[in-house]
Amino acid sequence: MRKRLAELVTDRELRPIDAQFALFIGSYDANPAVVLAAALVSRALGHGHVCLPLDRLAQMTRDAPGLTAWLGELPSLTGSLVSSPVVGPGAPLRLELGRLYLARYWQYEQTVAGWLLQPNSAPRPEVGEPLNSLFARDYRGLFQRLAQVRGPGFDGRSWLADQLDIVRSASLDWPAILTLLLAADNDQVLHELDRLVPESACLNWQKQAVATALAGRFAVISGGPGTGKTTTVTRLLGLLVSTADRPPLIRLVAPTGKAAARLSESIGAARHSLDLPPEVIAAIPDQAGTLHRLLGVIPGRRRFRHHRDNPLHLDVLVVDEASMVDLPLMACLLDALPPHARLILLGDRDQLASVEAGAVLGDICAFAEQGISPKHGWWLQRVTGQDLSAWMTAEGSPLRDQLCLLRKSYRFDAGSGIGRLAAAVNGGQVAVLRQTLAMDFQDIAQHGLAGEGYGQLLHLCLQGYRPYLEAIRAGRPPVEVLKLFGRFQLLVALREGPLGVAGLNEAIVAGLVKQGLIGRQEWFAGRPVMVMENDHAQGLYNGDIGIVLADAAGELRVWFQLPDGALKGFRPSRLPAHETVYAMTIHKSQGSEFAHTVLVLPTELNPILTRELVYTGITRAKSRLDLFVEPGILERAIVRRIERASGLQARLALPR
Repeated sequence: MRKRLAELVTDRELRPIDAQFALFIGSYDANPAVVLAAALVSRALGHGHVCLPLDRLAQMTRDAPGLTAWLGELPSLTGSLVSSPVVGPGAPLRLELGRLYLARYWQYEQTVAGWLLQPNSAPRPEVGEPLNSLFARDYRGLFQRLAQVRGPGFDGRSWLADQLDIVRSASLDWPAILTLLLAADNDQVLHELDRLVPESACLNWQKQAVATALAGRFAVISGGPGTGKTTTVTRLLGLLVSTADRPPLIRLVAPTGKAAARLSESIGAARHSLDLPPEVIAAIPDQAGTLHRLLGVIPGRRRFRHHRDNPLHLDVLVVDEASMVDLPLMACLLDALPPHARLILLGDRDQLASVEAGAVLGDICAFAEQGISPKHGWWLQRVTGQDLSAWMTAEGSPLRDQLCLLRKSYRFDAGSGIGRLAAAVNGGQVAVLRQTLAMDFQDIAQHGLAGEGYGQLLHLCLQGYRPYLEAIRAGRPPVEVLKLFGRFQLLVALREGPLGVAGLNEAIVAGLVKQGLIGRQEWFAGRPVMVMENDHAQGLYNGDIGIVLADAAGELRVWFQLPDGALKGFRPSRLPAHETVYAMTIHKSQGSEFAHTVLVLPTELNPILTRELVYTGITRAKSRLDLFVEPGILERAIVRRIERASGLQARLALPR
């Protein structure tokens, strides 16, 4: 077995750690079936799976002929595992629900499922009046928008349906409404719409999400780009503060420093737009931190400072970019929450799952399509004034009442190519994808990579990165340089090869040197650097991006903007593992957005190319997307989905 495992490592079907774990298990149970199962469950973990589903072994090893052959020589693994001394309570492996786990990951899953399956009880404040006040119609803004679009060809019915989220239009007096829209000469006239378009004819998903989160101690608010997740949670926090006997202690966190900085910026801007007293707004925090800093990292140990016996000191916790939170980290977070705390998860359920094992947000959101229970639906109707009868169903998981999907994008309208392209990819709709790319949208462009395509790609990147380098030459401060650098980003799917991080970084550096924009040495002013591992002592985390600039004394330092907005410079020699980041993998871009994104996909189909990867890359673009891909690759990629094996969804679906 030792020789066979070594051969599988040589053939890259197993990692060295998979083979070593299998040998360790074999020292306690030499049954070849058990040894192979140990190697497979460790391998599965390396691919992001929480467990090894025994009914999917052929699928899990389809890219590994050596493992497939070994499996074919053995009887069913289940019988050997059931009777093995290395499987069961207190043993290194656990077998449950037809899935084989490493014992530690079985415990993580138990912790998360146990927390989520607790009764979601919390005192429901009388929120009808303050909720409706917070979501009151802004007729001044509506009139300003009306004045801009009213004219020849104006479709008042479609326009107003979009502006007021009208979903029950058949019962409305549209002749009177359209007459009002065409004749209105000030915003006060539009208040007549309160009568003509009652709240019961509308359905505002942000309002529903706030009400849903107020109803219990746990809620998920999920939505694509531009659906207003942070705007929604800011309104929620405003209501929690204004309706509480004392201001709750609120903490905001995200998985990475970059995502935390974005959350800080978004919350800071959104809270000042609330029509609430100054003291309420002041009680809403606008500074976010990282999950690791919140939990308190202990160097060299897996355990955090905060846990069940030393819980976090907070009343409300908001976790942004929750799709990036892996199973172990989510388990540690839930274990550290005090019993009374509210937890709000924000994220896009359709993005890439976490880099490490699990797809916790995706597993939870799997119940969102079940609608809501009648009991919860009637309560929501009472406090929001909106009709939810079409969404109520008697059957379904209780967890569905804690989930809210934001379905309307405020960033991308019908004229947005990025929005339409993202929707087509997310739905796996090849025909719509082709139609969208064939249309003359101003914010997206598709390019090939053959012939002059590669040269066009490099030219676009050199032009995109020029503004921040010119700002350095002009002596602009680090904060401005970092902001300019963050407006443009090249995203790729692979790390190696000419179209990977390594090859494109090398090509772009060579091009910038040739144009005289950067120096030839390793550390040059303007070098963008991404941190590749956490350094808790210095407050630098995997994914943080800094720029090399000279300080007042002329010494080169790498400047990072911390989650609280402060700038800090580090000597290059003090940095943890890092790399140049003109090109960044799509995985590393999660939690970020860029005004102009260039997305490059491989010229041949690769296992990494999936719908979730392409969707995540596209939705990093805020205003402009240039897509470099060979014909056929994109269409084949979007019909392939990531599958993360886990038992969490099955546990959450079990009867309580």
